[in-house]
This record gives sequence, structure tokens and C-alpha cells, in this order.
Amino acid sequence: MRSRPPEFDELVGPEVPPAERDRLRNAHELLVQAGAPPELSPALEQIPWPEDALAPLGLSRRSAERGRPWLLIATGAAALLLVGFLIGQQGGSKKESFDVAQTVKMHGTAKAPKALAAIQVGQAGADGNWPMLVSVTNLPSAQKGGYYDLWLSRGGKPLYLCGSFNTRTGVDTAFRLSAAYPLKEIKFDGWIVTLHVDGVAEGRSPVVLTT
Repeated sequence: MRSRPPEFDELVGPEVPPAERDRLRNAHELLVQAGAPPELSPALEQIPWPEDALAPLGLSRRSAERGRPWLLIATGAAALLLVGFLIGQQGGSKKESFDVAQTVKMHGTAKAPKALAAIQVGQAGADGNWPMLVSVTNLPSAQKGGYYDLWLSRGGKPLYLCGSFNTRTGVDTAFRLSAAYPLKEIKFDGWIVTLHVDGVAEGRSPVVLTT
């Protein structure tokens, strides 16, 4: 007697959120409708084909147990459902991977009067690094291979480098940085973004954004 395909509730527990269950149920039903993978004919079964050669063709050897193809489907379905659920969970938490402790707002200087930026600063981790999510608007692309540097500053002068980035004119830019400075211990009074230009010393680089 041919064994029945696995039921969805046998593969996915009640702890999965309703919206996620509906999405995964659709994937499960498609797998069941596809049926068991094709098997080799009795004649070809006698040839010692390596499994690695059968897999790309979507073939499998005949099972000694009746109904085992459904076991393969159940295993594949469970794996697919698990992957789908994990991806969904990752997507749901993607936007907020750290607790924001401080938000720093920046405005453009005469070098980039329309530019704006916001820095979301997280709490330092156990490893001593503290994360940042930086959003930049209306900052033109750096020319001739240049790029921008984000600094902790004192008196408007660059003090500690937090990271470098590029922009594209007309496109908002968002990126993550991580720094290892003891933020609560060092003496600084602001944040600046400078335009790196080859041949120009860091202390003389044009400031395009400031707090």
C-alpha cells in the first residue's frame, strides 16, 4: 500500500506565526503536488551509477522500502520550510540589529550646503566595539577617486577616524560602521565628515558635514 504524503502540521509546529504558516503551507503543497522524484528503471538500476551522477539529473535509486519516496519529499519539505522560516525571521529583524543609544544629526557646510546625515550609535558590545548606522542625503559623489571620512572631532578638527564611505549623486546612502574607541572616555566635542583628496593632509581636508 502506497504511503500518504506528510501532512503540513506534522512538519511545522504551532509556534510559527500565522502569516509565516500560510507562506510555508503554500511551499509544502507545491512540493506534495510535484510528487516523488523519478527513479531509475530496473535495467539501469543494475548499473552502479554513483549517486553524484544521479543527483544533477533529478534521479534516485529505487528504495527497498515501499513508500520511501514520500520520506524523501518529507525530508526535503521540512528542510525547505525550515530555511524559509529562518529567512523570514532574519528579514523581520534585519532593520534593527542593535539598540540605539544615541542619534547624532549632521548638516552640510558651505562645501555641501544641502547635505544632511544622521548617525545611530549603539551600545558598545562585549568585545569593546560599538556599532553605528549612518544615513547620508544630498552629498555629491567624491571626484577623481576621492572618498569621505567620518571622524570624531574636537574644535572642528578630525580626531578619531570612524570609517570611510562613498556616495552617488542623487542617491541616499546608508551604511554600517564599527569603531573600537572608548567613546565615553575620550575627549571630543563633535562629529565631522571630510573629503579625502590625494596629496592633502588629513588636518586640511575639506569638511563637508558637521554637527
